[in-house]
Amino acid sequence: MMNMHITEECPQRKEYMDLRLDAGLPEVEISAIETALNRSLLSLLARDGNDQLIGMGRVVGDGAFYFQLVDIMVADSYRDQGLEDTIVSELLARLKKIAPSGAEVTVITDVPGIKLYQHAGFKLLYPDRYGMARSV
Repeated sequence: MMNMHITEECPQRKEYMDLRLDAGLPEVEISAIETALNRSLLSLLARDGNDQLIGMGRVVGDGAFYFQLVDIMVADSYRDQGLEDTIVSELLARLKKIAPSGAEVTVITDVPGIKLYQHAGFKLLYPDRYGMARSV
C-alpha cells in the first residue's frame, strides 16, 4: 500500500502543470489554470508522504443537474497502482452527498480509460446518445 493522503483542495498552478506533464497530458496556458481551478465545484488531491502531488481529480458543472469529472490524472510513477480508482471513487462519494437525486455525472475519456470508469459504474452512452466536442 502506498503512503498517501487525499485532501479536498485545489493545487497550485505550478504543481498542476507539473502533474499534467508527468501524467503525459499536453501543456496548457498557465494563465488559464487559475481560472479553471477556481471554477471547480470539487477538487481532490492525492499527496505522497513528502506532500508531493501525485494525483488529482476535479468536478465541474452547473452544481445542480450536470456534473463532469475532469483532470483525473496520476503521476507516471504511481500509475496502475489503484490511485486512479481511489480518486474517482472519492469524487463520486463526495458528489453523492451534495448532488440532488437524479443529477447526471459524465466523463470524457480515451479508450484505455473506459475500464476505469466502467468499474466506477459509468456506462457507454452509445448508441442511445453521442458525445461531441470542438475547440474554440
